[in-house]
Amino acid sequence: MAAAATNTTQTETSVSLKLLLNEESNKVLFAEAGKDFVDILCSFLTMPLGTIARLLEKETSIGPVSVGCLNSLYKSVADLDQSCFCADTIKQMLLQPINFAEDYCNTLKLNIDDGHPTKYFACGYFNSHRSHDFVISTNKDKYKCHCGGSFSFLVLPKCFHQGFVNCIATFIITDDLKVMPNSVDYASFGLLQEFGIKNTSSVKEIVLNISKEKVLDLLKLSLLSKSPLTDFFLGKKPSIDVSRFFTFDVNFSGNIQIILKLVIRKSDGKVLCAQGEQDFADLLLSFLTFPLGGINRIFDENFALGSIGGLYKSIAKLNVNKYLISKEAKNRLVDPCIAPQIKLSNQILPILEPGVLDYSYDYCGNVYHVQCFKSGEDKSSVGNCRMKLSKYESIHETYLKNPALYVATDDLVITPLSPISALGLLNRLKTPLNDLKEKVVTIGIKEVLNILKAGLSSTSALTNGLAHLLTEVKEEK
Repeated sequence: MAAAATNTTQTETSVSLKLLLNEESNKVLFAEAGKDFVDILCSFLTMPLGTIARLLEKETSIGPVSVGCLNSLYKSVADLDQSCFCADTIKQMLLQPINFAEDYCNTLKLNIDDGHPTKYFACGYFNSHRSHDFVISTNKDKYKCHCGGSFSFLVLPKCFHQGFVNCIATFIITDDLKVMPNSVDYASFGLLQEFGIKNTSSVKEIVLNISKEKVLDLLKLSLLSKSPLTDFFLGKKPSIDVSRFFTFDVNFSGNIQIILKLVIRKSDGKVLCAQGEQDFADLLLSFLTFPLGGINRIFDENFALGSIGGLYKSIAKLNVNKYLISKEAKNRLVDPCIAPQIKLSNQILPILEPGVLDYSYDYCGNVYHVQCFKSGEDKSSVGNCRMKLSKYESIHETYLKNPALYVATDDLVITPLSPISALGLLNRLKTPLNDLKEKVVTIGIKEVLNILKAGLSSTSALTNGLAHLLTEVKEEK
């Protein structure tokens, strides 16, 4: 068994986790944990896919891991030339997307998101008696305040939240990361019987001190495995099950209409690549801004990425008055948003719209702090708010320059399209020209979501996500 899972240095911050292990089957039955650990699990749901892709590549005890096409999509953005983007800040914004719940996550005992915290800049005259504007740092040099002043006054985001769950609550966590309150409904002998424990002598209690590196391991395992606690304890590195993909029928409509030219291999019906304009490439890049919890909400029962679906559903069931610090904290987990400064103006998933945002500031410890609220959220925590600040929304019309053509491979590697690059792609794929067929298709919200789902559950996002458009292409051998 992986004794390494318990190793932390004496000076390193750690979080305690108590495991109940069945020694006969060498399997974790469940764990007991308090606020610190459950807050960490909750934070997984707030992370944008771009953040997760970056963390998956980090070296930990189980090494880097791959989740569907997410790694290749992320790497292709990193490899795109800066000249392809509409603004200098967009590439970095996609590689380190802002977490809309960062004010909740910044106070976690172990926060594995190594992205830079959001910076806000106010008008240099904003502490006068008149109302002034403020702006996200990515746009601070692009605009002027309505008074004519420049954005030169740094205002720090206020970390006033203390995680997500109640500080005195304790929880039971199953091997597949379902979180249950430690209440009379669960903390009983019936729970032991439910896990098939007949001989208590075969059950062993183990306490682990979990470091930040081990939290990274657990995030990776939660995306791949249906038994991440057992795999975590044993130090295993499972592979994602790519056989579970199936088409998703959407229950809401959208006005997305994107024309693509698919290059298909006739012999097996595989989509080798899709050629499209800037709107198609933007659509794929926007996947990196989607928070994991928001994707769970959209797909609901149709989302089968490791143990994340079970984690999401169990958090959604928690009584907000007993186990969460506020209704707003729960909303950030089960109804998360895309941060407004990284979203596209033509957002494909309206369910992730942030809605109206209010920004308020106060003065504490010789520093000005800003807070962000979704429409309808409780603002009583603002305290002595001196005034509301209007904000220039940094919503992007596009990520990439237009007009331009782009090509995306089946595993979502995106590159600019030219005759020479297309020839190079065919050479790499080693497919003869007489085995190729081109097909022009129009995709909408259903196809977009199927590509997203297939991209998280397989390495053939286009072939699986657009399978219903390819039925007549595959030829008999």
